[in-house]
Amino acid sequence: MFKKFRGNKKPYFIRLAVAAVMFIITVLAFLPLSKPLAYILQMNLGAAAAKLIADFSIITLSIVLVNLLAAFVFGRFYCSVVCPFGILQDIIGSIFRRKSGAHKNHFYIRYTVAALCAALMLGGVSAVLRYLDPYSNFGNILTGFLNLKEASILTFIPLIVIAALVIWQNRIFCTTICPVGTILGLCSKFGIFKMYISEEICKGCGQCEKECPTGAIVSKEKLLDNERCIRCMRCVAKCPGRGILYGKKQEKITFSASRRNFITAGVVAAVAIGVFAKGKEAVSSIIEGLKKRPICPPGAGSPERFAQSCTNCGLCVEHCKGKVLKKPDAEYETVHVDFSSGKCEFDCKNCSDVCPTGALKKMTLEEKQNCRIGLVKLDYEKCTKCGLCAHSCPKHAFSHKPGETPVYNAAKCVGCGACQNICPAGAIEIISINKQSQI
Repeated sequence: MFKKFRGNKKPYFIRLAVAAVMFIITVLAFLPLSKPLAYILQMNLGAAAAKLIADFSIITLSIVLVNLLAAFVFGRFYCSVVCPFGILQDIIGSIFRRKSGAHKNHFYIRYTVAALCAALMLGGVSAVLRYLDPYSNFGNILTGFLNLKEASILTFIPLIVIAALVIWQNRIFCTTICPVGTILGLCSKFGIFKMYISEEICKGCGQCEKECPTGAIVSKEKLLDNERCIRCMRCVAKCPGRGILYGKKQEKITFSASRRNFITAGVVAAVAIGVFAKGKEAVSSIIEGLKKRPICPPGAGSPERFAQSCTNCGLCVEHCKGKVLKKPDAEYETVHVDFSSGKCEFDCKNCSDVCPTGALKKMTLEEKQNCRIGLVKLDYEKCTKCGLCAHSCPKHAFSHKPGETPVYNAAKCVGCGACQNICPAGAIEIISINKQSQI
């Protein structure tokens, strides 16, 4: 039945329409008034995989399996329809009118990167995924544009890099570097419905090869690599002879011994690296001691745990009602709390609600209101004894009598920053703690 798709532009335009809708939904999901849409972003495979490791649940496992099953049955439509970073590459490619053509299959690189990324995640290190996850990179770029006043050149490095890669070889990031694409590609390679070139119909004009953004087609040999094919349907739309087909095809899947041995060795090596990463606490503690400890959003647990799971997608930053969540900068490697611009709103738990990776654990409003993220440091010399801190504290951690210095009860404090935000003398500062807890 899928052979009805051949030789017309309808599949291509349908794919474009669905991709446009998904892209718009993703962009809207980062806007503060579109919180319900943010839950859709938890369907992204990279974020879901990270969450599965950080905070296992049957729902998250189901999301991962559905994505993999869809790729196995239908191919890598995810990369051309769902992934916002992939769609962004298509936009850049269309602006520069970038054609592709066949290029080398760098399977050694992509399997190494994917195995290394997976092993490090299991070992509690998300740094590699943080820079390679397509969804997180897109979020980083988008939040940079949404907060241009606070953005720096570092914010737009992912955009500069991906634009350069697209101009060089179109979707090479997806086929060679992206760990999510590698996993989906393996599912597609051994999947059910495939793209293929009809040897009877094809006239060898080479139009499909020129249009393919992944370099997956070698027209002279009538070969189409389903592992790299992202189902963009451009070849179907451009084929004058209607020789590109989509459906079931009986074919022998070849998988060379050298490639199998390479993958096996790569996985073993990557697992060893992951195990080594588990024992990195001694070195990490020394490094952390040299840096200023951040105040983390509610649900982070500790700065160390948060750094292991946060991919800096920026979704929590955009949905923070108090606007105290800030993107990584020269001081901090992850999202962090900055009370210089506001306070953590007592009745808001948006950050833990929208976090797609499990870096922030889901909490009820009551749990969030009792989650201690910091403590007060009071400078008695600066204090004017106005008592505004006592009036503003939602947990009544301050008591005050007129004309006297406020008395601070740390046992009641959650470190929300309301007191620091209202203090006219700058006598109050919220400081970080080693581990968050429920009071």
